[in-house]
Amino acid sequence: MVILQDLSEGAIQASLKEQLSTIEDERTQERDYMLDWYEGINIDQYVRQYFSSETLAQVPQLNQNITKRVSALTSMTYKRSPRLRVDERYKELIDGSSLQAQRRILERLTFLLGTMAFRSYWDERSGKIKYQTLCHFTPLFIAGDSRDEPVGVMYPIEYQGDARLENPVHAVWTADRPGAPGMHYLLDEHGRKISVNPQDSNPYGVLPITFAHRYPPIRDFWAGSGALDVVSVDLAVNVAQYELSLCLRYGAMGIKYITNIDDPSRVEIGVDKLLYLPQDSDLRVTSPGGSLTEIIEATRFLVESCLNNNHIRAKYARNDSGNAPSAASLAIIEMENMDNRTAVTEDTWRPWEHRRYEVDRRILQVEANADPGPDYSVDFLEPNYALTPESEIALWSWRFDRGLATPQDWFDYNNPDASEQEKQAFQEQQDAQQQEDQQPQNRLLNRLQS
Repeated sequence: MVILQDLSEGAIQASLKEQLSTIEDERTQERDYMLDWYEGINIDQYVRQYFSSETLAQVPQLNQNITKRVSALTSMTYKRSPRLRVDERYKELIDGSSLQAQRRILERLTFLLGTMAFRSYWDERSGKIKYQTLCHFTPLFIAGDSRDEPVGVMYPIEYQGDARLENPVHAVWTADRPGAPGMHYLLDEHGRKISVNPQDSNPYGVLPITFAHRYPPIRDFWAGSGALDVVSVDLAVNVAQYELSLCLRYGAMGIKYITNIDDPSRVEIGVDKLLYLPQDSDLRVTSPGGSLTEIIEATRFLVESCLNNNHIRAKYARNDSGNAPSAASLAIIEMENMDNRTAVTEDTWRPWEHRRYEVDRRILQVEANADPGPDYSVDFLEPNYALTPESEIALWSWRFDRGLATPQDWFDYNNPDASEQEKQAFQEQQDAQQQEDQQPQNRLLNRLQS
């Protein structure tokens, strides 16, 4: 985060040029560390610090990517594309596939990193708005202003088309403020300005970037440390994997040692060799202490605790006996999941959707001379969970009995790509069935009235 005295070009350039090489250095390192775990790269360098190189050479490297799995399991809002209620012109002027793909990435990385940035930009070739998720960015604030919403942002541009830039440049955006129109330009690796617009103006007046927080910011713009708890468990599990492999190796083969020998170099040990020992010397084989079961159980405890802390039930579709869970147990799980999903949706993603739409709307006004209007709403769909047929029947029966779902909800859940005509046909079928079920009652009522 960069604090500026004002938004003048000189103030921004001076501050950013001075800090370009060190801005958010510690935070960037922390985010790169967690991204490494999410992507499953550079893991060995973090595990190696707990073992000597000689020890690591004894067993193959085994990596468990818990971080990515937990991020995916907790990020259910955009698992299914939400329904947008908006002017059709808007849907025609945005890249819907880009939006959905980047929203999924955004949700997972917001869980992982705590705070993320999302860029809307006009693509001249397609004539549509496209989207980009930003992991690294620096928010800009004015001294004395609130730390909730940045007045500007800087982020690195590492690619030009498909080619990676040898020396990344940084994009700078500021929003309109009283007496200070918004600006947009680039900074090279030396902090020198590169103009991209006349007068370096921001044509939109607003930041073409929206921010998503895993938790609402309280004391700082950066909302907590993200999924550092998950990453820590991931590290512990990967260290335990090495220890387990070492125990298996040495436990199976044993540790050999020889007593009463003057020249150990003369001794050769192997399955295809005869061993000659000097008189009075002794060869023994021992097994290392410790229990494999204890390591496995400790690892399982770490993983299950991590999952529970992040509202994930490791045995969602099974109980301890291996059978399908009861309707009562499913009800408890369902209520817990519904409560968590509702909180995430209403606190994070619904407000973010509206902020992003207003940015898109402004871009369309400038770039396409189109205004889809202020009316915009989002219907988030229930995610599809992996359940056994018995469990799914029990769950939907419980929902129907308590008025939490309708047959139309069931149809939409199982037919996410159904057309409006198919949905209408199903609804008409349900209406006809309901009317047929009520016919005897209707006949009795008419007789009583007559």
